[in-house]
Amino acid sequence: MKNLVPPSFFRRIQYNTIDLLFLIIVLIIITNALPFFSTVPTVVNWLLFGVLGIVYDIVFHKYMHFTPGQDIMGMFLRNSEERGANPTAKQLAIRFILKYYLWPFVIISILIDKERRGLHDKIAKTILLELEQPKGQKRVYTNSFQEWGDSISFAIVVATFVRWIWLEPYTIPTGSMEKTLMVGDFLFVNKLSYGTRAPITPLQIPLTHQKVWGTNLKSFSDAIRLPYFRFPGFTKINNNDIVVFNYPPETDLPVDLKTNYIKRCIAIPGDSLSVHNKQLFINGVAVENPPAMQFKYKCFTNNIISERTRKKYNIHTYDLYSNDVLQFQGKKLYLIDLTPATVAKLRTAKVFDSIVDFKLDELDQNGLFFPFARKSQNWTADDYGSLWVPKAGATIKLDSNMVEMYGQTIINYEGDKTIELAGDKLKIDGKLVSEYTFKQDYYFMMGDNRHNSADSRYWGFVPGDHIVGKAWMVWLSLDSELSFPERIRWSRSFKMIK
Repeated sequence: MKNLVPPSFFRRIQYNTIDLLFLIIVLIIITNALPFFSTVPTVVNWLLFGVLGIVYDIVFHKYMHFTPGQDIMGMFLRNSEERGANPTAKQLAIRFILKYYLWPFVIISILIDKERRGLHDKIAKTILLELEQPKGQKRVYTNSFQEWGDSISFAIVVATFVRWIWLEPYTIPTGSMEKTLMVGDFLFVNKLSYGTRAPITPLQIPLTHQKVWGTNLKSFSDAIRLPYFRFPGFTKINNNDIVVFNYPPETDLPVDLKTNYIKRCIAIPGDSLSVHNKQLFINGVAVENPPAMQFKYKCFTNNIISERTRKKYNIHTYDLYSNDVLQFQGKKLYLIDLTPATVAKLRTAKVFDSIVDFKLDELDQNGLFFPFARKSQNWTADDYGSLWVPKAGATIKLDSNMVEMYGQTIINYEGDKTIELAGDKLKIDGKLVSEYTFKQDYYFMMGDNRHNSADSRYWGFVPGDHIVGKAWMVWLSLDSELSFPERIRWSRSFKMIK
């Protein structure tokens, strides 16, 4: 037994990650197969999780003398006094409860203890050991399962921590930010900028979002939800920042597992915004438009626009309305999303007979714009507002107009347990309220491709707890309409996002 030494801190994290992954998968299967878990109080599910974990630890140690994670890392658990006997079931239960329910204290205790024994080991009188390896030599694996498990768990641990704390990869799927960000751009989202958000849904398979890769199976369970918490960031969200956030209307999903969207933040908490004839105004002042901002234009011609022309002027098929050509008074009519600079080039080159400004309401789009109130019934995408963006700590009078304007936002995102609309009044805890103080900040997001973007004009504010991070850098960009190697947009690779 003299060759036994304590494991490194990182190897402890690896084995715990493997065991936790096993437990999470089992919990996801159980809770998804038995939907009633999502209806019971979170504290009940925490207790059930603890019982399952205790059974897991006891069963593996009693019959195998180690858990799968410990086996892969070449470790085993022994009683700290006898150093030869396995721990009792009582000791294992105590150890598990302390390890998973008081984990911050356990981590600190491991870091400061010379023998790397944690609080859970000391109280349960157990010690985790591994075989000592001669200096200068790699670890000796007893089987290929251990070697592969060690490598895979190392990659999962590193990738999971980097993805959660700092950088998360993201792909641009639609043209709502063209030509600022293009379909096929692969970018990194910097979560440290605005402060990393702690996980809200802990029962999730690492490196997944909503589904298990390549399947339609849920990769998470919402039986346990943690309260919202965000670590301090380096900066606050500013006007014109390009932000990744969770899509607010998906109220059936946990906040951190809603679909990721990316837009430009045009209004921050406390701002009043309006759009007049396509020009954005913030607090009554016209703002500078993004250089690559696009609108639809009516392009008349007698000819079919060629692929060569489209390629020359960076016009993709998804820039064309319905990806097709229309007919208007005997001429071919293209509705194309274009930047003002591209319009100028097309006019100079006389590619089209004429290029005419276009307003989105010419498409006869039906339905109200956010906030779906009488005040907004005549608003359009090109003539919108004025609208005030809620700010944490700000109080509004809840007359019938304000209830209609902000009632749904309060109900859906403010977190009040018992809140409902009563006609044109708002009830909280069964009582009518005449004013309301907002608990969190809200933001108004719009795509740079203003006529081809499903944004806050259509579905509303983005709550502060839905913010993921700041778009940081495009590390790769692929044009799906071209073949390799032309498909790679080299000029956009490793391009910083401003």
